Amino acid sequence: MAEEVAPGDKTLVAPGNKGVVRRVELTQAELVKLQYQALQQIPKEKRWPFTSGITAVGVNAGFVGLIANSMFRRVLDVTQARLLSSVPMFLIPAVTASAAWQTFVAQSMLAGNLNCPVCAQVRGASINVLAGFINPVCMAIPMAGGLARRYYTAVLPKGNNFWEFWVKTSRPIVWRMLPALLLQVAWGAALASKEFDLYLKISKHGFIVLEDGETLSKDS
Repeated sequence: MAEEVAPGDKTLVAPGNKGVVRRVELTQAELVKLQYQALQQIPKEKRWPFTSGITAVGVNAGFVGLIANSMFRRVLDVTQARLLSSVPMFLIPAVTASAAWQTFVAQSMLAGNLNCPVCAQVRGASINVLAGFINPVCMAIPMAGGLARRYYTAVLPKGNNFWEFWVKTSRPIVWRMLPALLLQVAWGAALASKEFDLYLKISKHGFIVLEDGETLSKDS
């Protein structure tokens, strides 16, 4: 008769020897650390979704920031401080997007909290849109507006007309950046899908994450 092991909140099973099944209670941080160790056993060219893929998320967000900054500067006739505004408009979205992806997609997946492939794709696309498109575009507005006010290149309204002015100014810019938005959606969903496939490979060959109420038999 097969001996069953009932897991706790988080259980790590080493399935190398089917005759021996060990149960280890882990915190989420410990589980993520061990999953990363298992990831290191995979050839470098195959684990790119969790390494260079996340870097690409940040780089894409940085380029969106540069594009948005350039468009708002052009509309407000700002020609000064080009480098001074470009550096933070690239670095801040890049770091923010990479950190958001690492926290809400990659680590959540490795911790066993994102076990649905469709959910992973939806979350990946959403994080990429929020951190890689909406955030840089919203950052470009005060950046370009502040420079326009400082160098007197455009008259910015105050009071009730303030929001109307920026909505009217932003609408055509956002429409022109629609291809970048679609690219961020597609890249987020594709990368999350690749990461999920790699996560399943880790679970199959290295570590198996069991949810509450599941059991693993010695003969499985």
